[in-house]
Amino acid sequence: MAKRFTAAGEVSRAIQAAGEGDFASLFEGETDEWWAFVRERIDLGADELVIRIDFEDASFGPWCVWLSFSVQERGTALSLDDVFVPDYENHPGAALANPEGREQVPYFILS
Repeated sequence: MAKRFTAAGEVSRAIQAAGEGDFASLFEGETDEWWAFVRERIDLGADELVIRIDFEDASFGPWCVWLSFSVQERGTALSLDDVFVPDYENHPGAALANPEGREQVPYFILS
């Protein structure tokens, strides 16, 4: 899923809001589609959701973070458990790999 932020503070606030259950900053007008995707994955038995968010930084270039959510309360809530930032300095191709021990189910916004 691609998303562009213009300042590091926006990224931090969006991740914090997602941790509190507000996904509007991450998905903007696609929040309903995100929750439909989450409900579908939970109905299929998922107990963890891992999403990748791509960023563009004027001085650094493209980069990403992975957010790991676990399903809580018998499938009625999510908790943000981990934020993974690839080690670009030591492993330039790290953004192409899933976080160790995690499986990504692709989430696409089609318009």
